Amino acid sequence: MVLAIETRPDVLLLDEAEARRIAGLYDLPVTGTIGLLIQAKREGLVLSLAEEMDRLREQGHFWIHDDLYRRVLEEEKER
Repeated sequence: MVLAIETRPDVLLLDEAEARRIAGLYDLPVTGTIGLLIQAKREGLVLSLAEEMDRLREQGHFWIHDDLYRRVLEEEKER
């Protein structure tokens, strides 16, 4: 975090709530894994957000809150 504060990157990749909170205190732009997936989908690099998020959950043991999962699919018009 100290390096990010000093170098002011275009964006930080953070998924943990506490890290996001601290980044917000310093006005650092943040995205997470799901944000990267959404961007990849918009650029045509990912065909299905549902499939990718399912893969993250099942193979990567990555926790995605059910509300976030549904909201992403609704906002990106997959469901």
